[in-house]
Amino acid sequence: MQTAYFIILAVLTIIVVWISLKSDMLRNAVFDPTVINSMAAQTGKPVRPAFSLARTQLAFWSVIVIGSYIYVAFFTPGADGVKFAVELSGVNLILLGISAGTTVVSKAIDSNQQTNSSPAGTAAVPTPSADVQQNQPASGFFFIDIISDETGVSIHRLQNVIWTIIVGVIYISYVSLKCALPDKAVITDTLLGLMGISSAAYLGVKTKENTSTQP
Repeated sequence: MQTAYFIILAVLTIIVVWISLKSDMLRNAVFDPTVINSMAAQTGKPVRPAFSLARTQLAFWSVIVIGSYIYVAFFTPGADGVKFAVELSGVNLILLGISAGTTVVSKAIDSNQQTNSSPAGTAAVPTPSADVQQNQPASGFFFIDIISDETGVSIHRLQNVIWTIIVGVIYISYVSLKCALPDKAVITDTLLGLMGISSAAYLGVKTKENTSTQP
């Protein structure tokens, strides 16, 4: 039955990847589109924004939790047949809450920085992409995009990605072996705390990104 679980995760991942290739669902919101358009005109090739760490993290946990729920509910029969009703423990809610909260706060920070990037009542002033994280083009390497800000690879982003992967591997391993959703005995309060601290560090440093246009 483990094969069914990994097939479900693979199908959901393919769907997310396909949508992200057709849209900017997992990419940064650009402050000044003229910067990206100018790069495209210079290179003669399409230029797209860099991938967003917060949005990617939310997609990562959405795929894992939804895929695991489907597997446990429909592919692991209980004593009375298929377990259509599977209780989501607090761990799952916290993991989704951390990733969703990070995405929402990250978006709020971006919106505030964009609003403050030019004097009130004026249009946004085009800013060189090298100076503003949101105007950075995709590097061509997904992993490099999500661990980099306007200065390059950042340790706070890297450690956020590493902890996310570690907890994700623990989650998937448990579900594949036990055919059940993990609880706090598996993903402990300490791990959840580390996830929270990691996201908080990312958001804290993010408030200092995109500041080169501040008056």
